[in-house]
Amino acid sequence: MQINNNHFVSLHFRLTDDSGELIESTFDGAEPMQYLHGRQQMPRGFEAAIESLATGDQLTFSLRPAEAYGLRSVEKKQRVPIKYLTHEGPLSAGKQVHINTKQGIKPGTIIKVGKFNADVDMSHPLAGKNLHFDVEVLAVRKASAEEIAHGHSHAEGNCGH
Repeated sequence: MQINNNHFVSLHFRLTDDSGELIESTFDGAEPMQYLHGRQQMPRGFEAAIESLATGDQLTFSLRPAEAYGLRSVEKKQRVPIKYLTHEGPLSAGKQVHINTKQGIKPGTIIKVGKFNADVDMSHPLAGKNLHFDVEVLAVRKASAEEIAHGHSHAEGNCGH
């Protein structure tokens, strides 16, 4: 079966940046990644690259920022009271944090730290980067109507809805 919209995909992937530095991988014993294809759970360029692959297929591809998480943006920089930041250890420029917002917890990167506030870039941590993927498709199956409605797998029976 080939990957198409409303199919669950299980795959292993390796993600590196332009310098070849490993960002994340599931090939080294981690659980495979699973997602519902065509529901914007993955970057648009990722889905486009692997669409029509089938179980057992392997692919190496690269995404420019516009195809992945976009560019860093001045509009996404905010001054946030430190009390709204979730982090471990001291705050410093470049540190990844989570911000408690009315829309839920959002990731951010510290730009500058003051006594009571921090300037935070709310762009995705991978925004502005070229991303390089090695992918191996482990399984593809059609999602049920209930899974499509909920946007996640019910294969393990622990949905809770």
